[in-house]
Amino acid sequence: MPTALLFKLLGWIGGGAFDALLGRVVDLLQRKASDDLARYQTGVAADTQIAIAQVNAQIEARKEQVKLIEADRGWWVTAWLRPLIVYPCVLHFGAIVLDSTFRFGWGIAKLPPPYDGYEQTIILSFFIARPFEKVARVFAARRN
Repeated sequence: MPTALLFKLLGWIGGGAFDALLGRVVDLLQRKASDDLARYQTGVAADTQIAIAQVNAQIEARKEQVKLIEADRGWWVTAWLRPLIVYPCVLHFGAIVLDSTFRFGWGIAKLPPPYDGYEQTIILSFFIARPFEKVARVFAARRN
């Protein structure tokens, strides 16, 4: 109520000048709001385009990964290479564990350094990396 009375008083005293000033202030605020909205819409559109480009790049990268895996597993030499390297390490490690646990007296020697570290790395990489590779294959097969 006091604000309306103040506007009426200013309109009576200032006449058309107050109306013109008030109209300019309103126009200025509307332009500022429109500019802010346009900047926001531009930012959202740019962010959307960037996100779409990133997703498309990831899809293409995964397609290339699938091609590499298919090429790796397609030839019998590369398909058997990993098992031929891993299984002897697993057998040696298993024999050491069984011999030391149940005291069979097999006398299996551990590998000398640095080969003992290599054996451990091979076994860990096979049993840690291999499940992730299988999961990736399942997801790649579902896409096609």
